[in-house]
Amino acid sequence: MSNKSKNNQKKIGQELKKYTKYWYWFIITVAITVSAAYFYLKYATPVFKATASIIIKNDGAKGSSDAAYGFSDASMFGLRSEKIESEISILNSRQLMKEVVKALNLHITYSIDGRFRNIELYDDKPFTVKLLAYDAQKLKKFSSNFVVTYLGEDKFLVIDRQNFKEYRVNVNEALDIGFSKILLTNPKSDGKNLPVNVDFHSIESMAANYGNKVSLIQGENSSNVIRFELIDPVPNRAKNVLDQLILEYNKDAIEDKNLIAANTANFINERLTIINSELDSVETGKVEFKKENRLTDLSSESEIFVQNASEYSKRKQELGTQLELVNTILQFLSETDSDDLIPANLGIEAAGVNQQISEYNDYILERNRLLNSSTEKNPMVKRINDNLAQVKYNIYQSLKQSRSSLQISLNELRRQSYNVNSKISEIPLQEKENRGIERQQKIKESLYLYLLQKREENTLALAVTEPKAKIVDEAYSNGIPVAPNPRSIFLGAVLLGLLVPFSVIFGFQALDNKVRSKIDLQEFLSKEIPLVAEIPSLGRVKKNFLIQQKDRSILAESFRILLTNMQVHLKKRFDDKDSKVIMLTSSSKGEGKTFTTMNLGITMANSNKRVLLIGADLRNPQMQRYIENPENFIGLSEYLSEEAQIDGIVRQSNIHANLDMIYSGSIPYNPSELLRCDRLEYLFNEMKSRYDYILVDTAPSMLVADTAIISEFADLTLYLVKAGSTKKESLDFIQDANGTTLKNICCILNCVQFSNLRYGNKYGYGYGEKRKKYSREIKTSTANTVTS
Repeated sequence: MSNKSKNNQKKIGQELKKYTKYWYWFIITVAITVSAAYFYLKYATPVFKATASIIIKNDGAKGSSDAAYGFSDASMFGLRSEKIESEISILNSRQLMKEVVKALNLHITYSIDGRFRNIELYDDKPFTVKLLAYDAQKLKKFSSNFVVTYLGEDKFLVIDRQNFKEYRVNVNEALDIGFSKILLTNPKSDGKNLPVNVDFHSIESMAANYGNKVSLIQGENSSNVIRFELIDPVPNRAKNVLDQLILEYNKDAIEDKNLIAANTANFINERLTIINSELDSVETGKVEFKKENRLTDLSSESEIFVQNASEYSKRKQELGTQLELVNTILQFLSETDSDDLIPANLGIEAAGVNQQISEYNDYILERNRLLNSSTEKNPMVKRINDNLAQVKYNIYQSLKQSRSSLQISLNELRRQSYNVNSKISEIPLQEKENRGIERQQKIKESLYLYLLQKREENTLALAVTEPKAKIVDEAYSNGIPVAPNPRSIFLGAVLLGLLVPFSVIFGFQALDNKVRSKIDLQEFLSKEIPLVAEIPSLGRVKKNFLIQQKDRSILAESFRILLTNMQVHLKKRFDDKDSKVIMLTSSSKGEGKTFTTMNLGITMANSNKRVLLIGADLRNPQMQRYIENPENFIGLSEYLSEEAQIDGIVRQSNIHANLDMIYSGSIPYNPSELLRCDRLEYLFNEMKSRYDYILVDTAPSMLVADTAIISEFADLTLYLVKAGSTKKESLDFIQDANGTTLKNICCILNCVQFSNLRYGNKYGYGYGEKRKKYSREIKTSTANTVTS
């Protein structure tokens, strides 16, 4: 596997880890969304799909039926075959759907109250309501919502919900409800005492409602097949609507056809009378024209002239080709020497020339064979040369004669061709006029016969009118709800349950500008700035916690890793053994510089190394807070201001025998000026001879210039980055400072959460999986920390 593939897999794994650590949120949200989906499916109204398909008949292709189809091939009438898009528009029309609503009484709906939703009744309604009169304008003014209960014994109770009125009526007894009179008919005994909600709607609104729900789909490849789809809570009602829609479409088409056919019959009869008169006039004029001009049938004679002209043209082309070939051979003979072969089989028709050329080429080939074994002086070669000269001369003379003959023949053909063309152009003008008369006669005859045929077809169409749409598939519904789809709903719920926490986490991470893990460091820092250790978070434990000599906690192990990696980088970067000064800094205060300095010093001391800790943060000294009841805090600032000597500021720590400390001392008013004095260089040079390592706790690099001054004497810079505190833009400062203001930077990621710790969850040596025990050990160790 290539490095690029490995890096991609690593990045994918890192991205997934950002979300998998919040796995419990995904489980909770998925459980909530799936529960919501369950209750939605339980109380949602299921809907069903009904389908049907028809094929629109192309009556014009059959040569029968209505006039529009009958004249589909006569563009002069402006009529042509109806496009399938037009038929779809008719089927989608509101007027057609209004007829469907009226026929099926869809503007009257029946339902009963359920526990959570109303249940529509259609085939199983316990009675039927009929409207005796209907006024759409009054429907808006009067109540349109009633509750009807069949009481038995042909009695009904009708309650007007809006006006709070009750009516008791008998079966088939007219009841005036304001906008209409109604009849209650066909009661069923099994619907006794069942309150049924009866709602009256305007025909226009129901037509618009069902018109929007019906989908019309044209067949593939622009065919004449139209597929109907309708989704409705009642499957039988959906089927009835589609069947009735097709029936109403055919009724409307038949009415249109009959009307058009009647009008077309009148039009055809009028045109036949006019064209018959025009045809008689044209035929009479033709007879008179030929008598006056004494014309015969010149069409046959003109065809002969045309054929002769074609033959002459073809022959001229052939003679021209022969003449060009003869000229080509003559030019070849005059331009080449006697050693070249003459091209043969070119199609020259001159008598004897092709045979002479073949004879000449044979002599050339024979002479060439003799010259391979003899010279020009050979008698046979001389004889062949003589023959070649004679044959070449003969060929030349024959070709010249042939050229003369061809030229004469070509001139004669040109003369004859000219004569024939002249005769063609001399055809009398009367013949052209005669053709015009005949053309008018044919047009009138064709149109007359065409109209006679269409009159018979139109008469047949009036007698027999067939439906325009043929039903391919009647309306059908399998009775299985198409919505809500449980599989899709549950799948969507699961996806939503995963998407919500994912989006929230992604949003928080996109807005988070803090460093959280080593992934952030690797993203913003180059490979020249390595990460040497990750220090785990102490949680609520005291900040001045110090590790013990035989400490086996994750914290202690992290400092051992830090020491090992630091030594590796020192060996890689320096060949000498004097690389002892390690400076610790950070971007701002509170990121764990002093804590890391103290515990790294203890880890070094535990490795039998002599270690000196220097508190070089003169502005905000922190090292002394790790020492209880110190004798005094005289330190670095007093030494730099010449108020103390080296031996007077070095303190032996009671934390470890190998660990000494130099406190920061009192806070001076000019820390940068003090750090620039020569005494600091002398201090480092002197301490290098006494100690194996010198750890320098410095001020934040981004806030003051003190750290840049001390960096001159440091061999290695350990830059503290606190997880959850250091901003990502601070990493740009680290990248820019490396090799300029700070030397040999290595990063330490401090206060890392256990979920982001790369080794804390994987080691099996007693500290990797014992997080709670680790916290208790830290608290106990804090209480037992040795004080100076």
